[in-house]
Amino acid sequence: MVQIFETKQVEGQHILTIRATTTADKLPELLGEHFGEVYAHILQHGQQPSGMPFSRYFAMEDTTVDFECGMPVAEPMEGAGRVLAGELPACTVATVTHLGPYDDLPQSWGALFEWIGSQGLEIAGAPWEVYVTDPGAEPDQSKWRTDIHVPVR
Repeated sequence: MVQIFETKQVEGQHILTIRATTTADKLPELLGEHFGEVYAHILQHGQQPSGMPFSRYFAMEDTTVDFECGMPVAEPMEGAGRVLAGELPACTVATVTHLGPYDDLPQSWGALFEWIGSQGLEIAGAPWEVYVTDPGAEPDQSKWRTDIHVPVR
């Protein structure tokens, strides 16, 4: 697969998320559960997500992952319970598009981090993945698109 790496400016986005710490093997299950809870919260307040679901990673140590997952919204919204209101920052990101199954994402992450180093860039914040393809609507994993964004300076 040909991977195209680039840097670009992204605008800030209002978001609703759930933050958690878990083990890497439980991450897929929690992502599904948390996305459903955030989506229900948005609908209950008469709105729709303004973009695709994402997960942001604050720390990965050994098998433990500190992450949040959620959805962007057009206007600031109140959180409730585990659902928190926040913002993805406006910043410069290094980015790559991953096409294929989620199990292959570590290779794209590794290639992007290698490219960041080769460009003399410095990581400047928590990276995130945007899940452009809905696996429920597209059963062919080879067509799944995930955009990886790493804030840099």
